[in-house]
Amino acid sequence: MVAVVLLTLGLSACERLGNGIEARREIAFSVLSSDDARTQALWAPVVADLQKQTGLKVKIVPSANYDAQVLTFQTKKAQAGWFTNLTGAEVLGRGHGAVFAEAEGVSAYQSLIIVPAASKLKAEDLLKCNRKLTLGLGERRAAASGQAPLYYFFQPNRINMKTCFKAVTTATADENIDGVISGKLNAAAVDTDILQALQKSAPARFARVKVIWASEALPEDVLIYRDDLDPVTREKLRSFFLSYGRSPGAEGDRQRNILKALELEGFAPEDDDHFIPIRLMKASVELMQAERAENKALIARAKERLEKARADKRAADAATAPQAPADARPAS
Repeated sequence: MVAVVLLTLGLSACERLGNGIEARREIAFSVLSSDDARTQALWAPVVADLQKQTGLKVKIVPSANYDAQVLTFQTKKAQAGWFTNLTGAEVLGRGHGAVFAEAEGVSAYQSLIIVPAASKLKAEDLLKCNRKLTLGLGERRAAASGQAPLYYFFQPNRINMKTCFKAVTTATADENIDGVISGKLNAAAVDTDILQALQKSAPARFARVKVIWASEALPEDVLIYRDDLDPVTREKLRSFFLSYGRSPGAEGDRQRNILKALELEGFAPEDDDHFIPIRLMKASVELMQAERAENKALIARAKERLEKARADKRAADAATAPQAPADARPAS
């Protein structure tokens, strides 16, 4: 997963174009990152090109956390953004925006469970329910480390997290890795990006953990803009990101080198169907937790969300199913 980027668009300096349309002229470009200086440096060339191509005035503004990102959209302080899975799904679920692009050229994004390198634990040992093991999960809005292990690994095996483990904790990826290395945790959930970053930045620490389980590939992050963003600015953003890094010659090489530093090859068109797998996962986990708590109201709400996600998946599958030729005859 690439550095998470939020395009926070300023509320002032609009240009009247007639027919009641006001196009924006200034954009605040906010970056969600634990290392603001490094992330801003990586994205500064993209921002400079965005200004040059669109004529928009762009300012980089760091975003501290996922909650702030959702709140920024909710309060209309942002009109576009680069969102992770659960955060983006939440923004769409509240009716604040639409997906218009996703990353290209990224490696498979997966949920992982790690243990100390010297540990003899295997994935199936986590399913024994002997209350002897400690497990670290990711934060609530971390799809890969927080939700995916429950959905893809523990839920299919009907594991009750409260009764099967000695303790189940929730923490950041760094804290979970520290817990595994120090021996405070027998196992912990992380994701491929976190582990790859650890391998590059701290190879000695990376050598002290090993992976015992990996999920199937998860949807990557996407760009979203607000529904009420003017169509002119929407098209400027869409055209810029979808064309970036695709030019031939020296200019294209320059842009591709900028994207390479971000571990990207470019951006591809995408729509709201991107989040259907995440919505299915989230609703399924919520239903499992509500049923364990025997909370009828939460059970009803989770079932409603799960059925809506399933219906949307059926509709999406039907829309993309291969069509037979118009004059095809059924097999006799």
